Amino acid sequence: MRLAESIQSVLILDDTGATNRDQAIEAILDQMSADGLFPSTLVSELRASVIRRDELGPTGIGEGVAIPHVWHAGLDRMVAALAVSRGGLDYPSLDGEPVHIIVLILTPQGAASEPAKQSLFEGWLRHLRDPAFRAGLRLGTTTEELRETVRSEDRVSV
Repeated sequence: MRLAESIQSVLILDDTGATNRDQAIEAILDQMSADGLFPSTLVSELRASVIRRDELGPTGIGEGVAIPHVWHAGLDRMVAALAVSRGGLDYPSLDGEPVHIIVLILTPQGAASEPAKQSLFEGWLRHLRDPAFRAGLRLGTTTEELRETVRSEDRVSV
């Protein structure tokens, strides 16, 4: 799957005022709900699930990147969002550094969703290991610039 096709919502967290993990997750989920990816009634449950999962082991994987991911019975399909904080977030991470890039992956509950989620997770992880791609995302000032950076990465990796 191409990266650009895997992301349904894109946002710049600096525009939301988010400065930490919990605020960032809430802003991302609100945007995903506003984009019609799931009903707004699920936002608080999903937020609690993402934070609970993160407390089991940080999804902040280092180098300014976090890839939180959870299953939820209320979802009928896998959905994902890309969010960027140019200022950095207070977000638990393996290297203790601020998080600037979040890819949030939400999947329907059940083992049947696991292969697709794992493939998406690994695809983003592989690309986010590239310092140039991370820098390009952090330089984006609009959601369209972020989307174009992702599309460019897809073209490079063909």
